[in-house]
Amino acid sequence: MWSIRALGRPASAAYGVLAVAVAVVALLPALRPAGWSLTILPRVGEGTQMAQVARKHDPGFRLVSVGPYDGQFYWGIAVDPIATGDVHQAFDEASYRYGHPLLGWVGWILSAGHARAVPAALLFVGLASLFAGAFLASALGRAGGSSGWEGLFVALNPGLVYSGVHFLTEPLSAAVLLGGLLAYRRDKLWLAAVCFGLLVLSKEQFALVPVGIAAWEVLRARGRLRDAVPFGACLVPAVLWWTYARVQLGDWFTSGSSAFTAPFVGWKHSLLDAGIGSYSTNSDRATFSEADLVVLAALVMLIAVGVLLALRLRGPVDAIYLLLAVVVACLAPNAVTLLRDALRNTSVLLTLVPFVAAGAALARDRHGLMEP
Repeated sequence: MWSIRALGRPASAAYGVLAVAVAVVALLPALRPAGWSLTILPRVGEGTQMAQVARKHDPGFRLVSVGPYDGQFYWGIAVDPIATGDVHQAFDEASYRYGHPLLGWVGWILSAGHARAVPAALLFVGLASLFAGAFLASALGRAGGSSGWEGLFVALNPGLVYSGVHFLTEPLSAAVLLGGLLAYRRDKLWLAAVCFGLLVLSKEQFALVPVGIAAWEVLRARGRLRDAVPFGACLVPAVLWWTYARVQLGDWFTSGSSAFTAPFVGWKHSLLDAGIGSYSTNSDRATFSEADLVVLAALVMLIAVGVLLALRLRGPVDAIYLLLAVVVACLAPNAVTLLRDALRNTSVLLTLVPFVAAGAALARDRHGLMEP
Protein backbone atom coordinates (compact mmCIF):
# COMPACT_ATOMS: atom_id res chain seq x y z
CA MET A 1 0.00 0.00 0.00
CA TRP A 2 1.15 3.50 -0.76
CA SER A 3 1.48 6.08 1.98
CA ILE A 4 2.19 9.76 2.37
CA ARG A 5 5.56 8.84 3.72
CA ALA A 6 6.25 6.76 0.62
CA LEU A 7 5.65 9.84 -1.50
CA GLY A 8 8.40 11.63 0.36
CA ARG A 9 6.21 14.60 1.26
CA PRO A 10 8.82 16.77 3.03
CA ALA A 11 11.27 16.63 0.14
CA SER A 12 8.52 17.03 -2.45
CA ALA A 13 7.11 20.00 -0.57
CA ALA A 14 10.53 21.63 -0.66
CA TYR A 15 10.31 21.74 -4.45
CA GLY A 16 6.91 23.38 -4.11
CA VAL A 17 8.32 26.01 -1.79
CA LEU A 18 11.16 26.62 -4.22
CA ALA A 19 8.68 27.14 -7.07
CA VAL A 20 6.76 29.74 -5.08
CA ALA A 21 9.99 31.45 -4.00
CA VAL A 22 11.14 31.78 -7.62
CA ALA A 23 7.74 33.22 -8.57
CA VAL A 24 7.87 35.75 -5.75
CA VAL A 25 11.32 36.88 -6.85
CA ALA A 26 9.86 37.54 -10.30
CA LEU A 27 6.66 39.06 -8.92
CA LEU A 28 7.99 41.76 -6.61
CA PRO A 29 10.00 43.73 -9.21
CA ALA A 30 6.95 43.62 -11.52
CA LEU A 31 4.63 45.03 -8.85
CA ARG A 32 6.88 47.75 -7.45
CA PRO A 33 6.65 50.19 -10.41
CA ALA A 34 2.86 49.79 -10.37
CA GLY A 35 2.45 50.82 -6.76
CA TRP A 36 2.07 47.16 -5.72
CA SER A 37 -1.30 46.89 -7.46
CA LEU A 38 -2.13 43.35 -8.55
CA THR A 39 -4.30 44.72 -11.34
CA ILE A 40 -1.17 45.42 -13.40
CA LEU A 41 -0.38 41.70 -13.74
CA PRO A 42 -2.95 40.72 -16.41
CA ARG A 43 -1.56 43.52 -18.62
CA VAL A 44 -4.69 45.26 -19.88
CA GLY A 45 -3.76 47.81 -22.53
CA GLU A 46 -4.64 51.48 -22.40
CA GLY A 47 -7.23 52.72 -24.87
CA THR A 48 -8.79 49.31 -25.47
CA GLN A 49 -12.29 47.99 -24.85
CA MET A 50 -10.85 45.75 -22.16
CA ALA A 51 -9.48 48.85 -20.42
CA GLN A 52 -12.93 50.43 -20.39
CA VAL A 53 -14.52 47.29 -18.96
CA ALA A 54 -11.76 46.86 -16.37
CA ARG A 55 -12.13 50.45 -15.16
CA LYS A 56 -15.91 49.99 -15.02
CA HIS A 57 -15.53 47.10 -12.60
CA ASP A 58 -12.57 48.62 -10.75
CA PRO A 59 -11.90 52.36 -11.22
CA GLY A 60 -8.39 51.89 -9.83
CA PHE A 61 -7.43 49.18 -12.31
CA ARG A 62 -3.83 49.68 -13.51
CA LEU A 63 -3.26 49.59 -17.28
CA VAL A 64 -0.16 49.14 -19.42
CA SER A 65 0.81 51.49 -22.24
CA VAL A 66 2.48 48.75 -24.31
CA GLY A 67 2.44 44.97 -24.40
CA PRO A 68 -1.10 43.93 -23.40
CA TYR A 69 -1.23 40.17 -22.96
CA ASP A 70 -3.46 37.13 -22.53
CA GLY A 71 -3.83 37.35 -18.75
CA GLN A 72 -6.47 40.02 -19.29
CA PHE A 73 -8.80 37.45 -20.83
CA TYR A 74 -8.51 35.04 -17.90
CA TRP A 75 -9.32 38.02 -15.67
CA GLY A 76 -12.31 38.65 -17.94
CA ILE A 77 -13.56 35.07 -17.69
CA ALA A 78 -13.25 35.23 -13.90
CA VAL A 79 -15.53 38.28 -13.94
CA ASP A 80 -17.87 36.96 -16.66
CA PRO A 81 -17.58 33.15 -16.28
CA ILE A 82 -20.29 31.96 -18.68
CA ALA A 83 -20.22 34.89 -21.13
CA THR A 84 -23.52 36.41 -20.08
CA GLY A 85 -22.17 39.76 -18.80
CA ASP A 86 -20.49 42.69 -20.48
CA VAL A 87 -16.83 41.68 -20.20
CA HIS A 88 -16.73 39.04 -22.94
CA GLN A 89 -17.97 41.61 -25.44
CA ALA A 90 -14.59 43.36 -25.13
CA PHE A 91 -12.58 40.22 -25.96
CA ASP A 92 -10.66 40.10 -29.21
CA GLU A 93 -11.74 36.50 -29.94
CA ALA A 94 -14.34 35.52 -27.36
CA SER A 95 -15.14 32.10 -28.83
CA TYR A 96 -11.46 31.13 -28.69
CA ARG A 97 -10.84 32.57 -25.22
CA TYR A 98 -13.82 30.74 -23.72
CA GLY A 99 -12.56 27.45 -25.18
CA HIS A 100 -10.23 27.13 -22.17
CA PRO A 101 -12.02 28.75 -19.21
CA LEU A 102 -10.77 26.69 -16.25
CA LEU A 103 -8.40 29.26 -14.74
CA GLY A 104 -11.02 31.98 -15.02
CA TRP A 105 -13.64 29.75 -13.41
CA VAL A 106 -11.38 28.95 -10.47
CA GLY A 107 -10.68 32.67 -10.08
CA TRP A 108 -14.43 33.38 -10.14
CA ILE A 109 -15.06 30.77 -7.43
CA LEU A 110 -12.27 32.01 -5.16
CA SER A 111 -13.28 35.65 -5.62
CA ALA A 112 -16.91 34.77 -4.83
CA GLY A 113 -17.98 36.72 -7.89
CA HIS A 114 -16.46 40.02 -6.73
CA ALA A 115 -14.56 41.64 -9.60
CA ARG A 116 -12.16 43.56 -7.38
CA ALA A 117 -11.10 40.33 -5.66
CA VAL A 118 -10.29 38.57 -8.95
CA PRO A 119 -6.63 39.70 -9.25
CA ALA A 120 -5.79 38.36 -5.80
CA ALA A 121 -7.68 35.14 -6.53
CA LEU A 122 -5.87 34.55 -9.82
CA LEU A 123 -2.48 35.27 -8.28
CA PHE A 124 -3.25 32.78 -5.52
CA VAL A 125 -4.21 30.17 -8.11
CA GLY A 126 -0.96 30.79 -9.98
CA LEU A 127 1.25 30.45 -6.92
CA ALA A 128 -0.70 27.49 -5.55
CA SER A 129 -0.48 25.77 -8.93
CA LEU A 130 3.29 26.26 -9.03
CA PHE A 131 3.58 24.74 -5.56
CA ALA A 132 1.27 21.85 -6.44
CA GLY A 133 2.95 21.22 -9.78
CA ALA A 134 6.44 21.04 -8.29
CA PHE A 135 5.21 18.89 -5.39
CA LEU A 136 3.37 16.49 -7.70
CA ALA A 137 6.26 16.27 -10.16
CA SER A 138 8.58 15.32 -7.29
CA ALA A 139 6.06 12.86 -5.84
CA LEU A 140 5.50 11.27 -9.25
CA GLY A 141 9.23 10.90 -9.70
CA ARG A 142 9.55 9.28 -6.30
CA ALA A 143 6.74 6.90 -7.19
CA GLY A 144 8.94 5.78 -10.08
CA GLY A 145 11.96 5.29 -7.84
CA SER A 146 13.87 8.56 -8.27
CA SER A 147 14.93 11.06 -5.63
CA GLY A 148 12.18 13.47 -6.66
CA TRP A 149 14.37 15.93 -8.56
CA GLU A 150 11.71 16.13 -11.27
CA GLY A 151 10.15 18.94 -9.26
CA LEU A 152 12.89 21.21 -10.59
CA PHE A 153 11.31 21.04 -14.06
CA VAL A 154 8.38 22.95 -12.57
CA ALA A 155 10.13 25.13 -9.99
CA LEU A 156 12.78 26.42 -12.40
CA ASN A 157 10.61 26.45 -15.52
CA PRO A 158 10.68 30.07 -16.83
CA GLY A 159 7.47 29.68 -18.83
CA LEU A 160 5.55 28.42 -15.81
CA VAL A 161 6.99 31.11 -13.54
CA TYR A 162 6.03 33.88 -15.96
CA SER A 163 2.55 32.44 -16.39
CA GLY A 164 2.06 32.02 -12.67
CA VAL A 165 2.54 35.71 -11.96
CA HIS A 166 0.67 37.02 -15.01
CA PHE A 167 -2.67 35.21 -14.66
CA LEU A 168 -2.03 32.57 -17.35
CA THR A 169 -3.22 28.98 -17.32
CA GLU A 170 -0.01 26.98 -17.79
CA PRO A 171 0.84 26.39 -14.09
CA LEU A 172 -2.71 25.16 -13.44
CA SER A 173 -2.49 22.93 -16.51
CA ALA A 174 0.82 21.47 -15.35
CA ALA A 175 -0.47 20.79 -11.84
CA VAL A 176 -3.64 19.08 -13.07
CA LEU A 177 -1.67 17.03 -15.63
CA LEU A 178 0.85 15.84 -13.07
CA GLY A 179 -1.90 15.12 -10.56
CA GLY A 180 -3.69 13.02 -13.16
CA LEU A 181 -0.53 11.09 -13.98
CA LEU A 182 0.09 10.39 -10.30
CA ALA A 183 -3.49 9.12 -9.89
CA TYR A 184 -3.02 6.95 -12.99
CA ARG A 185 0.26 5.62 -11.60
CA ARG A 186 -1.61 4.59 -8.47
CA ASP A 187 -4.27 2.82 -10.57
CA LYS A 188 -6.98 5.32 -9.60
CA LEU A 189 -8.37 5.60 -13.10
CA TRP A 190 -11.49 7.64 -12.39
CA LEU A 191 -9.56 10.16 -10.29
CA ALA A 192 -7.07 10.44 -13.14
CA ALA A 193 -9.96 10.93 -15.56
CA VAL A 194 -11.37 13.77 -13.44
CA CYS A 195 -7.98 15.49 -13.53
CA PHE A 196 -7.69 15.03 -17.29
CA GLY A 197 -11.22 16.33 -17.77
CA LEU A 198 -10.25 19.52 -15.96
CA LEU A 199 -7.01 19.61 -17.95
CA VAL A 200 -8.91 19.76 -21.25
CA LEU A 201 -10.86 22.76 -19.93
CA SER A 202 -7.56 24.48 -19.14
CA LYS A 203 -6.35 24.29 -22.78
CA GLU A 204 -7.98 22.50 -25.67
CA GLN A 205 -4.92 20.67 -27.00
CA PHE A 206 -4.69 18.69 -23.79
CA ALA A 207 -7.56 16.56 -25.07
CA LEU A 208 -4.66 14.55 -26.50
CA VAL A 209 -3.65 13.45 -22.98
CA PRO A 210 -6.63 11.18 -22.23
CA VAL A 211 -6.54 10.03 -25.86
CA GLY A 212 -2.90 9.02 -25.41
CA ILE A 213 -3.62 7.23 -22.12
CA ALA A 214 -6.59 5.37 -23.60
CA ALA A 215 -4.55 4.31 -26.63
CA TRP A 216 -1.76 3.10 -24.37
CA GLU A 217 -4.17 1.07 -22.24
CA VAL A 218 -5.73 -0.69 -25.23
CA LEU A 219 -2.86 -1.02 -27.69
CA ARG A 220 0.31 -1.28 -25.62
CA ALA A 221 -0.61 -2.32 -22.10
CA ARG A 222 -3.06 -4.98 -23.37
CA GLY A 223 -5.55 -3.66 -20.85
CA ARG A 224 -9.27 -4.25 -20.81
CA LEU A 225 -11.30 -2.00 -23.04
CA ARG A 226 -13.31 -0.83 -20.05
CA ASP A 227 -10.12 0.60 -18.54
CA ALA A 228 -10.11 3.15 -21.37
CA VAL A 229 -13.71 4.21 -20.72
CA PRO A 230 -12.90 6.83 -18.03
CA PHE A 231 -10.51 8.57 -20.42
CA GLY A 232 -13.17 8.84 -23.08
CA ALA A 233 -15.80 9.96 -20.57
CA CYS A 234 -13.56 12.75 -19.26
CA LEU A 235 -13.92 14.57 -22.59
CA VAL A 236 -17.69 14.90 -22.21
CA PRO A 237 -17.70 18.00 -19.93
CA ALA A 238 -15.45 19.89 -22.34
CA VAL A 239 -17.60 18.94 -25.33
CA LEU A 240 -20.73 20.10 -23.51
CA TRP A 241 -19.08 23.39 -22.57
CA TRP A 242 -17.77 23.97 -26.09
CA THR A 243 -21.27 23.36 -27.43
CA TYR A 244 -22.73 25.89 -24.98
CA ALA A 245 -20.05 28.42 -25.89
CA ARG A 246 -20.78 27.86 -29.59
CA VAL A 247 -24.46 28.68 -29.02
CA GLN A 248 -23.71 31.62 -26.74
CA LEU A 249 -20.88 33.20 -28.73
CA GLY A 250 -21.75 32.19 -32.26
CA ASP A 251 -18.55 30.32 -33.18
CA TRP A 252 -16.57 27.26 -32.17
CA PHE A 253 -13.39 27.81 -30.16
CA THR A 254 -11.34 26.87 -33.22
CA SER A 255 -12.55 29.89 -35.18
CA GLY A 256 -10.37 32.50 -33.51
CA SER A 257 -7.03 30.77 -33.02
CA SER A 258 -4.04 31.55 -35.22
CA ALA A 259 -1.53 29.81 -32.98
CA PHE A 260 -0.89 26.80 -35.23
CA THR A 261 0.57 26.19 -38.68
CA ALA A 262 2.45 23.50 -40.62
CA PRO A 263 5.08 21.64 -38.56
CA PHE A 264 8.30 23.53 -37.80
CA VAL A 265 7.32 26.67 -39.75
CA GLY A 266 6.96 28.75 -36.61
CA TRP A 267 10.21 27.53 -35.08
CA LYS A 268 12.13 28.11 -38.31
CA HIS A 269 10.77 31.66 -38.46
CA SER A 270 11.62 32.25 -34.81
CA LEU A 271 15.23 31.07 -35.11
CA LEU A 272 15.87 32.90 -38.38
CA ASP A 273 14.28 36.09 -37.04
CA ALA A 274 16.50 35.96 -33.96
CA GLY A 275 19.56 35.39 -36.13
CA ILE A 276 18.75 38.35 -38.37
CA GLY A 277 17.89 40.50 -35.38
CA SER A 278 21.27 39.82 -33.78
CA TYR A 279 22.81 42.01 -36.52
CA SER A 280 20.24 44.78 -36.25
CA THR A 281 21.42 48.39 -36.22
CA ASN A 282 19.24 48.82 -33.15
CA SER A 283 21.55 47.88 -30.30
CA ASP A 284 18.73 46.77 -28.00
CA ARG A 285 17.24 44.46 -30.61
CA ALA A 286 20.64 43.04 -31.50
CA THR A 287 21.46 42.31 -27.85
CA PHE A 288 18.11 40.71 -27.05
CA SER A 289 18.11 38.71 -30.30
CA GLU A 290 21.51 37.22 -29.48
CA ALA A 291 20.15 36.00 -26.16
CA ASP A 292 16.90 34.81 -27.75
CA LEU A 293 18.78 32.77 -30.34
CA VAL A 294 20.81 30.69 -27.90
CA VAL A 295 17.85 30.13 -25.55
CA LEU A 296 15.58 29.10 -28.42
CA ALA A 297 18.24 26.75 -29.78
CA ALA A 298 18.63 25.08 -26.39
CA LEU A 299 14.84 24.87 -25.98
CA VAL A 300 14.36 23.24 -29.37
CA MET A 301 17.12 20.71 -28.71
CA LEU A 302 15.75 19.84 -25.27
CA ILE A 303 12.34 19.14 -26.77
CA ALA A 304 13.96 17.12 -29.58
CA VAL A 305 15.91 15.00 -27.09
CA GLY A 306 12.64 14.33 -25.31
CA VAL A 307 11.09 13.20 -28.58
CA LEU A 308 13.96 10.79 -29.23
CA LEU A 309 13.57 9.32 -25.76
CA ALA A 310 9.79 9.09 -26.09
CA LEU A 311 10.04 7.17 -29.37
CA ARG A 312 11.02 4.14 -27.29
CA LEU A 313 7.36 4.03 -26.12
CA ARG A 314 8.25 2.39 -22.83
CA GLY A 315 5.41 3.98 -20.90
CA PRO A 316 2.22 6.06 -21.24
CA VAL A 317 4.06 9.32 -20.62
CA ASP A 318 6.00 8.67 -23.82
CA ALA A 319 2.77 8.53 -25.80
CA ILE A 320 1.52 11.75 -24.21
CA TYR A 321 4.81 13.51 -24.81
CA LEU A 322 4.86 12.59 -28.50
CA LEU A 323 1.30 13.82 -29.03
CA LEU A 324 1.95 17.12 -27.28
CA ALA A 325 5.28 17.50 -29.08
CA VAL A 326 3.37 17.42 -32.38
CA VAL A 327 1.28 20.34 -31.11
CA VAL A 328 4.42 22.24 -30.12
CA ALA A 329 6.01 21.53 -33.51
CA CYS A 330 2.97 23.13 -35.18
CA LEU A 331 3.08 26.39 -33.20
CA ALA A 332 2.80 29.39 -35.50
CA PRO A 333 5.36 32.23 -35.63
CA ASN A 334 3.18 34.43 -33.41
CA ALA A 335 3.34 31.74 -30.72
CA VAL A 336 7.13 31.30 -30.62
CA THR A 337 8.86 34.36 -32.10
CA LEU A 338 8.87 36.22 -28.79
CA LEU A 339 10.96 34.33 -26.25
CA ARG A 340 8.28 34.88 -23.62
CA ASP A 341 5.72 33.11 -25.81
CA ALA A 342 8.05 30.26 -26.76
CA LEU A 343 8.85 29.54 -23.11
CA ARG A 344 5.23 29.76 -22.09
CA ASN A 345 3.85 27.57 -24.89
CA THR A 346 6.36 24.80 -24.25
CA SER A 347 6.35 25.00 -20.46
CA VAL A 348 3.89 22.18 -19.75
CA LEU A 349 5.59 19.83 -22.23
CA LEU A 350 8.94 20.46 -20.52
CA THR A 351 7.60 19.17 -17.20
CA LEU A 352 7.33 15.74 -18.83
CA VAL A 353 10.95 15.52 -20.02
CA PRO A 354 12.32 13.80 -16.87
CA PHE A 355 9.45 11.31 -16.92
CA VAL A 356 10.11 10.45 -20.54
CA ALA A 357 13.58 9.45 -19.39
CA ALA A 358 11.99 7.24 -16.71
CA GLY A 359 9.75 5.52 -19.26
CA ALA A 360 8.41 2.20 -18.02
CA ALA A 361 9.02 3.18 -14.41
CA LEU A 362 5.86 5.32 -14.58
CA ALA A 363 3.58 2.69 -16.08
CA ARG A 364 0.33 2.05 -14.24
CA ASP A 365 0.71 0.18 -10.96
CA ARG A 366 -1.97 -2.47 -11.37
CA HIS A 367 -1.23 -4.10 -8.01
CA GLY A 368 -1.60 -1.01 -5.81
CA LEU A 369 2.06 -0.99 -4.87
CA MET A 370 4.33 2.03 -4.88
CA GLU A 371 8.10 2.13 -4.91
CA PRO A 372 9.54 3.72 -1.76
